[in-house]
Amino acid sequence: MGFNPARSESTNIQRLTVTRHPATGLFSIRAGTLGGVVVLLAALLLTACAAFAPALWRMPPAALGEHLAQQRLVIERAGQVQALEVVLQSDATAVRLIGDALAVRLFTLDYDGARVVEGPGLGLPAGLPPALIVNDLLAVHAPLPALRAALPAGWQTDEAGGVRTVRDAHGRTMQTITYGDGAPWQGRSELVSAHGYRLTIDSTEAP
Repeated sequence: MGFNPARSESTNIQRLTVTRHPATGLFSIRAGTLGGVVVLLAALLLTACAAFAPALWRMPPAALGEHLAQQRLVIERAGQVQALEVVLQSDATAVRLIGDALAVRLFTLDYDGARVVEGPGLGLPAGLPPALIVNDLLAVHAPLPALRAALPAGWQTDEAGGVRTVRDAHGRTMQTITYGDGAPWQGRSELVSAHGYRLTIDSTEAP
């Protein structure tokens, strides 16, 4: 798997200044040659989830298999859209998510099946629970039997016609995932959350 997590698009930017805003926890990246904001990586999940701290689902990383994929995440909420380039890697011992922008490491999340740890990077936006990110990734990428075993007591999931549904113990639909051809590790997946956001994942798996 010859993949480069630090891959970035070509640019004529000479100097980058990365700032994390204390009030919101959002990142802005300014280019000295352009004199303005080039990229503002703001997790639109922030306002949807600031008061929501989900329990982390427990799943052996090996259940996902061995994969390495470059992904483009597009988050839509309240009429706003934000995109983020990440690398998602899974093997027998861990699932790792790396977020980058213009060769700047924004965050690293390592999940060992029982806990999630933030690694090198500027850090997640304030108020965005790492468990929420991991749970969404597991909901999209895990095989159905492994997901069923990882869900909280009373939760259920099923899949038919390329659509996966996750319901809580009260029967409420919490996540609806629609898969395109080859998804989730190749192609497009779309997750709609009961917490008010839509996450579109375009994946390209390393050979």
